[in-house]
Amino acid sequence: MFAKKLNIRPQLLSQFLNNNLSKSFSQFINEYRIEEAKHLLKTHPNLKIEIIAEKCGFNSNSTFYTAFKKVTSTTPAKYIRNK
Repeated sequence: MFAKKLNIRPQLLSQFLNNNLSKSFSQFINEYRIEEAKHLLKTHPNLKIEIIAEKCGFNSNSTFYTAFKKVTSTTPAKYIRNK
C-alpha cells in the first residue's frame, strides 16, 4: 500500500530501503511505529501499553514488545519509568 501511494513497485521500495537505509521494509515501518508509541507513552501515561500497541498498528502484544525492545533497547514499562 505504501509503494502504491508512492506509485512505485513494492520491490523498488524494498530495494531502496535496503540499499539506502540498510533495513527491511518491516524494520522501517516498526521503527516509525515505535516512535509513535514513545510519543503516546510520554503524552498519555494513563493509556495501557496494549492500547498503545494497537493504536500504533501492532496486531499482537508480543510483536510490539519485541519491536520496542529492538528499537529502544528497553521495554515499554522501563521506558515509561525512565522518561
